[in-house]
This record gives sequence, structure tokens and C-alpha cells, in this order.
Amino acid sequence: MRIELTNGQWIEVREDIKGGDIFAVHEANVVPLNEDGRASAISFQKAEDDALIALAQRMITGWSFQVPLPQSFAAAKSVLSDLSGPDLKRFKAEMKPLLDQVRNDDMPEPKSGDVPAGAVPD
Repeated sequence: MRIELTNGQWIEVREDIKGGDIFAVHEANVVPLNEDGRASAISFQKAEDDALIALAQRMITGWSFQVPLPQSFAAAKSVLSDLSGPDLKRFKAEMKPLLDQVRNDDMPEPKSGDVPAGAVPD
């Protein structure tokens, strides 16, 4: 899928969800704990942003920027941080259905024939 930005630039994103995409989003939402086991700090918006950046880093397949494709969370965050507010908002809106799928909000359930023999479905 191609996400057209307001300044004529674009970002190309694959649309098929892979296991690594799910793992990356889960890893991005780790909450650090202090000595008594409570969250030392939590920002729900940061968790959302980190999930988006983690997914973008894995799913961006091309773009019109003059820098290499993101090979790390930090590289993806750097490029997305340089987008204008309207372009970031557009990118987030286009990525939301994919993020929902990764979070299993919209992931299709496997058909009974799709579960390997001996496997226990969730």
C-alpha cells in the first residue's frame, strides 16, 4: 500500500502481517518496573507511538526520502519524527488497520482446516 503525503512524498508499506510484526509490537510495549514491582513510569500515548514505530520499521518497503529504509526502531523513529504533523497524522491513520490486525483486534480466525494436526488452537 502506498501512503501519499501532503508534500508529494510517499511511503510504501506491505499489508501482510507476519509473526515478527506481532512480536515487534509486543516488545515495543514493555513497561519498566521499579524495585517494588510497580510500573516506574507509563505513558499510554508513548506505548501507542512505540507500537506504531515498531510496526513501521518492519513493514515499510519503500519511500521517497533520501535516506535508507529503517533498519532499526531508532531509524524509523527518526524519519517519522521529521514528518509534518498532518503527514504523521495521515501515516498513523493509514497504519491503524494494520496495527489493529497485529493486536489481534481484526486478525481473521484460522479455519478449522488451518490448524495443524495435534496443535491446540487458542
